Amino acid sequence: MRGLFTWILLFGTLVLSAQEKLVQRLILIGDAGEINVKQWAILEAAAQMTVANKTVAFFLGDNIYPVGMGLEGVEREATAARLQAQFTPFRSKETPVYFIAGNHDWDKSGVDGLKKIQEQERYIQELNDPGLHFVPQAGTTAIFELSLAEDLVALLYDSEYWLFPYHEDAIQARLESDRSVFRAALAERIAKNENKTLLLLSHHPMRSYGEHGLSFSWKQHIFPLTAKWPVAYVPLPLVGSLYPLLRSTAFKTAEDLKHPLYRGLTDAVTKAAGEHRNLLYVSGHDHGLQYIEDENFKQIVSGSGSKSSHIRNSKDLLYKYEKQGFCMLDYWENKNLTVTFFIYENGKVHQTFEYIIAHQ
Repeated sequence: MRGLFTWILLFGTLVLSAQEKLVQRLILIGDAGEINVKQWAILEAAAQMTVANKTVAFFLGDNIYPVGMGLEGVEREATAARLQAQFTPFRSKETPVYFIAGNHDWDKSGVDGLKKIQEQERYIQELNDPGLHFVPQAGTTAIFELSLAEDLVALLYDSEYWLFPYHEDAIQARLESDRSVFRAALAERIAKNENKTLLLLSHHPMRSYGEHGLSFSWKQHIFPLTAKWPVAYVPLPLVGSLYPLLRSTAFKTAEDLKHPLYRGLTDAVTKAAGEHRNLLYVSGHDHGLQYIEDENFKQIVSGSGSKSSHIRNSKDLLYKYEKQGFCMLDYWENKNLTVTFFIYENGKVHQTFEYIIAHQ
């Protein structure tokens, strides 16, 4: 049955491509910063999807686990190898690659976060490769605008900047005013591109039904040690249920959507977006694949380049996959978008979901 389903999806794509001309293909991979067999398979499969002169690859943050770029010596070399594993398959095909920052790149929101994010940017710049980019400028509130086609624009920003707990005192003191300036600048960019299809890329999603949305599986409640050690099936139901409770109460983290700082970020961004009819949010952060859509909201979460986690159901969640995979986004001559998810399963990468977002 799965083979038949995959064939139907492929046939539909072929029919669509025969009717419409592909203008641009985007490969969207988040949280790919740990080298493992599944990560390697996903990256190789994604690179095979590239179309010459019509593909751009985006890495959506958490590019280096667990605590970002090493600052010197052996540690810097080892972490550089994790970046190389991600961009090499694409650059070997001359596909442009863009990296944005995630919380793990900021020293897992630690005290050396600014230094580490700047070091990651410096390393990429040292390679002197015109097709390899780290955007926006590390440790800033800048918004990077990228024209992908005549009527297709991407806006990229560093969402962790607004959640980071160790800014210098001077930055911390003006953070609220900076947020207002950022929101106004973002609204201006969005309004300027009112008649275009707009992609808003950041590490942190506006909505999510994974762990950062405080969704936990029964296994996490009953066998909590498996989160750290996958084979540690030691039943600790009370302890397992205590962690989700504390995470949503006493030990709140700004990396979870219900935290006031995170809510401030999503409010600022969604208000800036206004009623733009052809805007698509793209993010990582939660370790899985999600496509979320309701009346005037569309979002891709592609955060399982190297990790996986639980995702709960929701009426606006049209697709979910809790393990490793990536997303391919095609932009056609008729201005429609096709969202396609690929997953790693049983030792292979294959297509599981395809959805057309009609231009309005």
